[in-house]
Amino acid sequence: MDDIEEVVKDICSGCAARGQRVSEVLAAFIARTILEGNADKFSPEKELTDEEINNLIFLSINRLTERDSPALETVKMQVGFDSMYVKFEEELEAERRARDARRKELQRIIISVKPRGSSDFETLTALYRQIFTFLLQYHDEGADADRAVEREVAAALESVFPRIGLKSFIQLTSEEKRAQLNEMAKIVMGIRLYNREVGKGGAGLDNIEEQVYNSVMDLKETLEVETAELNDVVMQYQETIVYCQLRAPAGVTPKALERWKDELANRRQYLSYLSSLQEDVIVSVRKVTNIRESFMNELDELQGLVGGRTSVPKEHVYPKFEQIATSWLLLVDELKIVEARLATLDELHSFRDSYVASLTPDHAVFQAAQLEGVPSVDEEASRIIEEEVTCRIRIWSSNN
Repeated sequence: MDDIEEVVKDICSGCAARGQRVSEVLAAFIARTILEGNADKFSPEKELTDEEINNLIFLSINRLTERDSPALETVKMQVGFDSMYVKFEEELEAERRARDARRKELQRIIISVKPRGSSDFETLTALYRQIFTFLLQYHDEGADADRAVEREVAAALESVFPRIGLKSFIQLTSEEKRAQLNEMAKIVMGIRLYNREVGKGGAGLDNIEEQVYNSVMDLKETLEVETAELNDVVMQYQETIVYCQLRAPAGVTPKALERWKDELANRRQYLSYLSSLQEDVIVSVRKVTNIRESFMNELDELQGLVGGRTSVPKEHVYPKFEQIATSWLLLVDELKIVEARLATLDELHSFRDSYVASLTPDHAVFQAAQLEGVPSVDEEASRIIEEEVTCRIRIWSSNN
């Protein structure tokens, strides 16, 4: 169908007219499932007629605007969560590429500067200014840097690389210049981080090591609590449904049982996404803890080396300045990842109560199932229900 984009836009517009906002991704997905599930109405072998297209749009809008549908909410959750997860991954990668491209471009400009000699003061001055700009850009400060940051970077640059060093720098190869620029940037940043630690500078350098640690630990705790709660909910649904299959209590209709299975599938999918985020966060906790520990240790060793001394051999302190800058930059990147996971969890939270649960703790059947329990000899019944629910989730996911 060549005009699928127009169909998707019409579906989104129709849903909006009914007070329901849906993404184009979700609209396209639902339209596809309707096409694939209604071969008697839509032939996959020929182009759809205008009437068939209008019917497809109508059916898609009806499906997307269903109220209180656990099955539909599961599909929405799958599309919303997966799209959000991918979106943040792509944004982080694009940000990294853009940052690397900016640095490489500034390095290219610096490397391309060719003074006519050591007496070409105008060109050498311009070169030194470009190096200074590169150092500002290294932590994305650039044009946004305030005067305090500029003064600190200028002072650190003059200490690490006085202007007299330009004579040697212009004699280096392109690769040697690039390596020296990267080394210089980290040393300068390391000096500023050390000065921040001892209360003598560090303008514009946030306490990232504490921010990211607190954020990731809070997120870890949140996910642990929510995962435990959802595990209980899923188990209670499973036990109640198995109880109904075995005991056939009065008043439980096949329609009600199907609804509960859809609700269980929804909660299982929600729990699966919580668990996926939890796995990511456990990795982040491990990384943040190790990097932060390394960062703090290097700072402590630097303070021991420098102390109240007026001068310290640069071969002793420069590697440590580099290391603390490297660790700090890794923590900056990790904070962005943690923030992306937090935003993804917020998206998932929008599906926490997106339908009205019909099986609640005060339901008579739920209470009976909890009171009587499910005999252990009927584990096979429990396994069958679990497989059926898992199959529902898999079918929805495979279409996503």
